[in-house]
Amino acid sequence: MKKFICILVFLSVTAGFLTGQEVFEREKRDFRWQLGAASGFSMNAELNFDATPSAITLRPTSLPLDITKTDICDRDGNLLFYTNGYTIMNRLHEVMENGAGLSPGLFTNDWLPFGQPVSQAALALPLPDSDSLYYLFHVRREYLSQMNMYGQSAACFPFYYSLIDVSENDGLGSVLEKNIVLTEDTIGIGQITACRHANGRDWWIIVFKYFSNQYHSLLLHPTGVMQYPLKIVGIPRPSGSGRAVFSPDGTKYVKFNLQMGPHLDVYDFDRCTGNLSNPRYLNYNHLTDLTGGVAISPNSRYLYVSSGRYIFQYDLHSENIGSSETLIADY
Repeated sequence: MKKFICILVFLSVTAGFLTGQEVFEREKRDFRWQLGAASGFSMNAELNFDATPSAITLRPTSLPLDITKTDICDRDGNLLFYTNGYTIMNRLHEVMENGAGLSPGLFTNDWLPFGQPVSQAALALPLPDSDSLYYLFHVRREYLSQMNMYGQSAACFPFYYSLIDVSENDGLGSVLEKNIVLTEDTIGIGQITACRHANGRDWWIIVFKYFSNQYHSLLLHPTGVMQYPLKIVGIPRPSGSGRAVFSPDGTKYVKFNLQMGPHLDVYDFDRCTGNLSNPRYLNYNHLTDLTGGVAISPNSRYLYVSSGRYIFQYDLHSENIGSSETLIADY
């Protein structure tokens, strides 16, 4: 049970993208998580947070799910579709019409039997003011022609979107547009996350450029995606696997890189402009293996960081966030 609790903290950022307290109270978009069936496992599992208590169900393998995984429900918590970064599945756990062939490339060909091995490499969002259209933002990991200066032989590029209509095929959905390039830039290793605009309708999507202090901000609004020029904040930071998350009130953005670190960074976020500011680089030295994640409490005050055997808490209201570090679990 203790390991399971730790896993929940690790995974919470993957599903908990609906930022803005009013959204937590109204919608159940992230209430069903699809897991498992990678690296030799023979079953898929579903975590259902709409049940009391939360329920786990197993089913025969329908899709290998390694590290990349995102799913989305309707407002009432009914599963609509999910993906492992390479294939989109409908609510009946079948390949959605035109749902195969995401993020094509040589790396994709090698990892297709397992699912894409990148944290937060896909994110599904409802198109504002639409009852049936959804955008899937996703990135491809691809081999480099030679090892780069950071000792990495693969990187994430380009950054795509695909458009899905869940009303097609009697509610099983269809992919209308696929692999539409948003930027050819090499971006950080996954860490695609989003926050509600201050208007309560639109969505900000933030991704950092690879090994830099530059980031892309995109706005999903009723007519589609608007891209803004690259923005700069703080000092250049390494890129590694990890997690990124917004606080529920949308005032904080936290990025946790596990490789070449760890690096734990906290920024202020403006839900009106999509701008990051006031970077704080926390001295986190507790990594016990290359697994971990970040989550923020529903009241937006406490940051939780898991890394292998430990879970630490930080007070985001503190003038010195790093000094508020408290060990709350040691497994």
